[in-house]
Amino acid sequence: MIKVFEEINNRAVAHEGSEALERINERTWIHASAPSKEEIRTVASVTGFDESVLLSLLDEEESAHLDVDDEHTLIVLDVPVRENDVYVTYPFSIIYHDRYFLTICKKETNLLNRVFSKFKRIEPHKKARLSLQIIYAIASSYIDALKVLDGRRSALERELRSSMKNDVLLDLMDLNKSLVYFSTSLGANKSVINRVKRLAEFRRYEQDFDLIEDMEVENNQAIEMCSIYREILTGMMDTFSSIISNNLNNVMKVLAIITLIISIPTLIASLFGMNVILPFAGNEYGFYFVIGISILCSALAGGALVLATVKKEGKRNKRTRRKKK
Repeated sequence: MIKVFEEINNRAVAHEGSEALERINERTWIHASAPSKEEIRTVASVTGFDESVLLSLLDEEESAHLDVDDEHTLIVLDVPVRENDVYVTYPFSIIYHDRYFLTICKKETNLLNRVFSKFKRIEPHKKARLSLQIIYAIASSYIDALKVLDGRRSALERELRSSMKNDVLLDLMDLNKSLVYFSTSLGANKSVINRVKRLAEFRRYEQDFDLIEDMEVENNQAIEMCSIYREILTGMMDTFSSIISNNLNNVMKVLAIITLIISIPTLIASLFGMNVILPFAGNEYGFYFVIGISILCSALAGGALVLATVKKEGKRNKRTRRKKK
């Protein structure tokens, strides 16, 4: 879809559809969101941008970078996009020359709404300033997305405290994957921002200096938040993994005790099943004596194992209380 924002009375007025192409001029901002090849071809013919360059910007694997030459200035940054409750990142490209300003992204994003809500005045003919405003909006979009992810993490943590379900653990894995995407993309964006702020065309006006400082602060804050949330999530997953292992150990301990208790009657029954003369062999109540002995031995063995476990736990708790003191 093609949108064209035209500056009228110090306001950016949006045009869509067939009307948008008719409104393209040197003082407009052209935005292509999930465009078709035909739309790319049309924009390239009107603006003079190389069609092959515009098509390459739709590659999902396009990395963040800055390209400045005599023909155009190209800034590619990664922007967060929410897909099925999971955040991923897609390249968002800003390309302009002396006459036209174009942004392009393969996916629909709410980035434009963020730009217009943050900045009251959008001036498409001031291409460097508009680029800085868009970069600032991209950096702030990561902060909002990270807050959403942290809220989701807190909700999953509460669910795990009550019951450990596989679905919750899979959701945690999706969160970790989103944070990995964010961490990689924010690092690449930072490199581009560092290069952008050194270009002379972005340092002509005092207002641009403020924008550069703001977008750098926002991006650094997003990087720090992402790092903190990743450490929290990693620690939480390690903790619950330890809890699961500890619960499994407790279950195995109980099963081992049961196995040992059951093995005693089995041993006694095996001995008395041999074809030799044994105690109570001629007694009419011998079978009941054997059963009683088996039960007694099992009870004594079970009691001894339980008592040993209780003493061990008591010593461990006592050591824990001493450490706390």
